[in-house]
Amino acid sequence: MSTESIVDLTLGPLNPAEMAPARARRWRTSGVVKAAFLIAMALYFAVPMLAMARFAFQNVPMALLSPEKILTGWSLSGLWSAVTDPEILAATKTSALLVLFAIALNLALLLPLAIVTEVRSPRLRPILGAVTLLPWVIPPIALVVGVAATFRATVPWFLASDFSLVPFYALWAMPFTYRALDAGLRAISARTLYEAARSMGASLATTIFRVIVPNIAAAIVAAAALTAAMVLGEFAFASLLLKRTLPTEMVNYQRSDPRGGLALALLVMLLTALALGLVVRSLRRRGLDVQTTGL
Repeated sequence: MSTESIVDLTLGPLNPAEMAPARARRWRTSGVVKAAFLIAMALYFAVPMLAMARFAFQNVPMALLSPEKILTGWSLSGLWSAVTDPEILAATKTSALLVLFAIALNLALLLPLAIVTEVRSPRLRPILGAVTLLPWVIPPIALVVGVAATFRATVPWFLASDFSLVPFYALWAMPFTYRALDAGLRAISARTLYEAARSMGASLATTIFRVIVPNIAAAIVAAAALTAAMVLGEFAFASLLLKRTLPTEMVNYQRSDPRGGLALALLVMLLTALALGLVVRSLRRRGLDVQTTGL
């Protein structure tokens, strides 16, 4: 038996025209699976959101809901009562200040560190990435109990202040902040820009503040937006330290007005998602490859 016969017997026909239908079937099957998965995920998120919106804005009990009453009983009164509540407004102001201070502290700590790592010691990038994940390894209750036991006797005024949450929020947002800054620095080839600016006689301050920082403005905005989203949704630290922030006050308000509390929660959720979507769109316009899975 010749070599050609053996090849024909083992491999069979290798005509591209005969293989094309099989490939098309595989592609169609893959497309159907992907579409089914996306539809299932959309339903998984959309159905609870629709149920939440119906309960928050429609004053019709589920037992009395019928096709004739689907469009009746809708009102924004619950949301208006929530957004005009004095305690909610005070908690929103506190959370807004915590957002600003947490962003400032996070950028003050991580922006210089990320720039130095990218420019001088790129080999330290994996180590720094692992270090920024450490706050997520320690449970919030362990962090709060440890810090409270350490500083209650020495600086009780600090724990009594609402701003005692700022270090906790900054630590908790470190993984997001560092990865956003690192992605921005690598996207602009910060090391090349640094060496070019220094070779042209620019000082260190000029190189950082007039060359590198303006080029990673989108990454800084992304880091700030991720930190803000985390602060506006964080409940554990504020609850353990007995602080009245927007998340804790929303829980308290929902006990007295469930519809208004859910309407307010839905509004905050939508505004946060919209802000993150705008940030991601801005980053992609600037050429940064942003993965939104799990954001």
